[in-house]
Amino acid sequence: MFGSDIMKASCTMATAPLPSGLPAAAQAWSEWQRDVLDILRRDFREALDRLSLEDVDWPAWLRFYLEGRTASAAVDRALERDL
Repeated sequence: MFGSDIMKASCTMATAPLPSGLPAAAQAWSEWQRDVLDILRRDFREALDRLSLEDVDWPAWLRFYLEGRTASAAVDRALERDL
């Protein structure tokens, strides 16, 4: 879910509007992205110390957001830590 090759397509998605129908109380996509980034930086400090928003394949993460997962739960699912 990382990679500079995917980054170009991901940048557009990172700022694209979300589909309607999300609950008003849902965390904003941009806040959620920052939370995911903070968790990845914290959990993988040595390997990902310079990770930025542009380095993440956000289209791959969007489904977790749309499922209503917290940033922490999304990271756990992406890394298969919740099995």
